[in-house]
Amino acid sequence: MGFLLKKMISAWLAPLPVALVLLALGLWWTWSEETWKRGWWTGFAGFLLLYGAALPPTAHFMLAPLEANSPGYQMVASPAEHIVILGAGYHPVPGRPLTGQVSGSSVTRVTEAVRIARLHPKATVHCTGYGAGWTGSNAEAACAIAEAIGVPKLRLKVHPAPRDTEEEAAAIARSVGAGPVVLVTHAAHMPRARALFERAGVMVHPAPTGHVSGANPHWTAMPSSASLGTTSGAWHEWLGRWWVDFKDLFGR
Repeated sequence: MGFLLKKMISAWLAPLPVALVLLALGLWWTWSEETWKRGWWTGFAGFLLLYGAALPPTAHFMLAPLEANSPGYQMVASPAEHIVILGAGYHPVPGRPLTGQVSGSSVTRVTEAVRIARLHPKATVHCTGYGAGWTGSNAEAACAIAEAIGVPKLRLKVHPAPRDTEEEAAAIARSVGAGPVVLVTHAAHMPRARALFERAGVMVHPAPTGHVSGANPHWTAMPSSASLGTTSGAWHEWLGRWWVDFKDLFGR
């Protein structure tokens, strides 16, 4: 119940749902002579939020700080023993190839993990992520892709139960103890993921991938759906980081 509530709250706090709620309230209030001014200002606030969130400069300034300290995997002095791929979306459909059964983000993470696995030929590759009600799981699909592109099955370990990053960190802690592990996830997600793994007692060598922000923002007043998606994803990460800090503040 707590997991579903957390997901619902984080989903509704994204820029698009909040803007739509404000626009709907504004429309409702403008029908009454007594509340039309409140409705006008509420609707205008919803429009500004939606427009601002869809601007490329907004997306850049929301995302860039998350990716700033994640340049890429730095080869460790001693051979890595464990490489962890975090889950990132699973949607199997009969007849689709393996790469079509997981999100593009998941394919990106698996590809980077396989590259690192070739640098550390004795490391075990851990795939995490649940099935979200589908048959199978993100973890199984990710490991199947890794095997298909060259990682021997004996080097793969599946963790199909974790539903979010916190549960993934706990599962890896139970499996490998204090580590260290090479952690593969998207650059924007890495600060929160690393904090959760270290909170679970696992030492991390970060291996960020899937960078989106450039060196400089694209200065334009033209909104785009891509920028809205980037802003929403970055906002989700900021909320997640604040939630981790909040729980640490109160000892949980």
